Amino acid sequence: MATQAAIATPGLKRTLGPVAVSLLTLSVLSPAASVFITGADIIHQAGTGAALAFIVGGLLTLIFTFAQAELGSAFPFAGGDYATIGQALGPRWGFVQFGLDMLSTPVLLALTASGIALYLHGVAPALPNVPTAIAALAVATMLAVLNVRTNAVITGVFLAIELSALALVSVLGLGSPARGIGEVLTAPVTFTGGLAASLTLGIAAVAISAASWAISGSGQAIYFAEELHDPVRVGRLVIRITLASIVTMVLPVLALTIGARDLPATLAADSPFAALIAQHASPLVATLIGLGIAAAIFNAVMAGVICYGRWLWSSGRDAIWAAPINRALVSIHPRFGSPWVATIVVGVTAMGFTLLGLPMLVLLSAANGIANWALLNTAAWVGRRRGVTGQGEAYRAPLFPLPNIVSLVVTAVLAVMTWQDAETGRTGELVVAGTIIGALLYHRFVLAQRPGGWRMVAPSFDRVS
Repeated sequence: MATQAAIATPGLKRTLGPVAVSLLTLSVLSPAASVFITGADIIHQAGTGAALAFIVGGLLTLIFTFAQAELGSAFPFAGGDYATIGQALGPRWGFVQFGLDMLSTPVLLALTASGIALYLHGVAPALPNVPTAIAALAVATMLAVLNVRTNAVITGVFLAIELSALALVSVLGLGSPARGIGEVLTAPVTFTGGLAASLTLGIAAVAISAASWAISGSGQAIYFAEELHDPVRVGRLVIRITLASIVTMVLPVLALTIGARDLPATLAADSPFAALIAQHASPLVATLIGLGIAAAIFNAVMAGVICYGRWLWSSGRDAIWAAPINRALVSIHPRFGSPWVATIVVGVTAMGFTLLGLPMLVLLSAANGIANWALLNTAAWVGRRRGVTGQGEAYRAPLFPLPNIVSLVVTAVLAVMTWQDAETGRTGELVVAGTIIGALLYHRFVLAQRPGGWRMVAPSFDRVS
């Protein structure tokens, strides 16, 4: 079509192997950021039920991710979920997913960056949260413009620090238990004003949904697929990263709920994991762990900007915006080979979202995962039926269509249960519903009105290189 054909789109270079993509992806989804930031908010809401939420959420994430892996292997494009869904279900629903990505991307980056100051308070107690988050995003954005192979090395070093911090927290809590694992998993409690109360069904649903969202993210390997030497194998890589994420995130959350000596005070602390560390480690060790966690969170911010820069670059190639914006977004840096304009736009947008504050950011992320998994599993089901996924050397999800059916049923149940939580869950679902409606209207009255309609680009790729 004329509008898309007019856009000069230099391609990304295939310079990455599976190890580099794994390092970048694990850094984006950041087990430490998911545990110490999102996990902390889940702990505030669900109390000791956070452990069960992460276990159930991890299992659900694995089931959900089968669809994402199969779609990504069939369509290994830099646009990620919106591109794969669009290829399987058609441009309209691909653009709906893009709308959801428009909401979740700056929210995720801002939410992650907002946790850095919390873990630097041991050395700088007066450090303000929002300015620190903005500064971290600014530095991360500048680094994200560099060559992707260089960034893979940088993120790999930070990731080693991150995994060490998670391991230390797990050892501290599990090594000195204050209560049994059976008590935590079978009788979860929350605390209000120091008084214990049983976990309600609505809060449990929100916690499971949020935990699943925190653990998910291995599909972000697909954003790097156009830079991967053997893109068709990205689906298997996604599943391996998912399994690694579940283990690294469940253990420290379980360690906190089992190892906290003063449970009400720990659960109520601004940073429950910092409180746990203070109970079990010397001030020096606690400070070092806090610095390690802050470094890990910064790594997640930087890797996220790198990743979502590819996503926004893809939107320019797909001509989602006005022609001048599209041309700017597809610009590739002449020296570093990175989508530098798109990367900077992602970073600056996330800086603006930090001004919303942590509670609002968590609220905006509450229901996004439910809609995302529903679209992915519908697309994978339709794609397999049409014979466009799971073919040849591409990843083929097991037990088709059972994982898709289970995923769709569970997402429906979670949506109903989340709606019962009027304060957070219901508001989050209304925000997501409004986003979907807005995306459908933009598609109908802007994209579909272009001469010849609108379609997404389907770049060719070598199945084995």
